[in-house]
Amino acid sequence: MKTQQLAVVGMLAAVAYLLMSVVKFPIIPGAPFLRYDPSDAAGLIAGVLYGPAAGVAVVAIKDLLFLARNPYGILADFLAAATFVGVTSWVYLRRSGTPPSRLLSAATAGIAARVLLMIPVNFIILRLQFGMSPERVAGLLLPAIVPFNALKSIMNAALAFVIAMPLVRRGIPRAAL
Repeated sequence: MKTQQLAVVGMLAAVAYLLMSVVKFPIIPGAPFLRYDPSDAAGLIAGVLYGPAAGVAVVAIKDLLFLARNPYGILADFLAAATFVGVTSWVYLRRSGTPPSRLLSAATAGIAARVLLMIPVNFIILRLQFGMSPERVAGLLLPAIVPFNALKSIMNAALAFVIAMPLVRRGIPRAAL
């Protein structure tokens, strides 16, 4: 990674940390423990500009800073965000077409990957964090967990799109693949 890329990744990790610290609110009624934060957008911007490793690095740094506060929640956040950011940026950098259409199809793949991964992960995390039974978690899948992961990814992809597309159009250096 070049010095400029390393500096941008560090700054985006700091932005992600601040966003996760300050902006949090529940978006699914009946599951207040599932809170939206826009920090994944910073990771996605790094992933679109410099590749999946840079995007996942932003997510990892942000989550390492939070690790002492809530280890189970942060583990779930890392798995969800790294999957979303990694898959979305990987697909984006490998597709052809205009940047907006590439990001839309890439985000669709990233959202699907996140939702599918978080179904089994939530059985483990919610048991460890809140002592929820598998039956209770199964009851939350369709009304809360799946919609939350999809909605959070859509919101963060839209935010990243608004920020990243002008940077892409200006020719900000991308990763050499």
